[in-house]
Amino acid sequence: MLKQQAFRPRIGTIYQIDKHQVHVLESGDLNATPVLVLHGCGSLAEEVLLPFAQSPFRMVAPDRPGYGFSSPLPLAERGPIGQSFWLERLIDAMDLHCVSIVAHSIGSAPALHLAARRPELVNGLLLISPCCRPVPPKPLPILRASVAPVVGSLIRQHVISRWAAFFLDRGLRSSSFPNTLPPQLSVLPAAHMVNPGAIETMANELRAFNKDMELLPKLPGNLPLHVLFGSEDRIVQPAWHIDGLRQKHPRPMIRLIEGVGHLPHHVMPAVARQMLSDLARERVQQSSKRQHLAGVA
Repeated sequence: MLKQQAFRPRIGTIYQIDKHQVHVLESGDLNATPVLVLHGCGSLAEEVLLPFAQSPFRMVAPDRPGYGFSSPLPLAERGPIGQSFWLERLIDAMDLHCVSIVAHSIGSAPALHLAARRPELVNGLLLISPCCRPVPPKPLPILRASVAPVVGSLIRQHVISRWAAFFLDRGLRSSSFPNTLPPQLSVLPAAHMVNPGAIETMANELRAFNKDMELLPKLPGNLPLHVLFGSEDRIVQPAWHIDGLRQKHPRPMIRLIEGVGHLPHHVMPAVARQMLSDLARERVQQSSKRQHLAGVA
């Protein structure tokens, strides 16, 4: 089991954006091209940055709203659409201009909405195990109980938070299956990740997910869209979400790794880094082609 008392959260830069606090970590080459990195449900910027620590790009990872040191959005804005506007404000506040986005799991949903709504802000997308299409509701008894009227706050405060290391370890092992838990994940700060606010945020964004993703428009056909999935993912179903992406984009580039679960960026980090480089290369090639055609015209 993880020992939560041994690890403290990594602290980066706090931005105040429209009265909301946003915590951002950065790694890689801070003078290079920026890449925005979005974590999944119940996680942190600290986690999703780990595979990209030595990246040749400037990796910019916020704690998404309600997680880590970032304050939550108003209740009506906690789904993927509301978070896409939050991303737009963050890009503007950090003066990032047009960025590539790497997103894991449900973090892919606001990235897709942003790319569909403001394509001029997004150079390309690398989606890792993306949860990006409406899904059948899951029982999730512990999460449902933790946000139930009256007893929910007691469960969040006195059960889940008290046993944060246990619940984090259980969640990480479930996400890693059928692979063993990557050792770098054992240093994540359990008490910082599994707390009453984060539990409530998880429930709220899951409630809003299906409705918001039903409203996702088609994506621009010239948007580089690269997707990394593990064939044995038990958290989201690869075939279901790949089919959904193909309905929204004419040419997504899909890589399915056999024998890997929901955390391919941790199990095979070199693959994730190579796919990010491939995404950047495709965007450069597109730009060169447009300049050539403009010169010919």
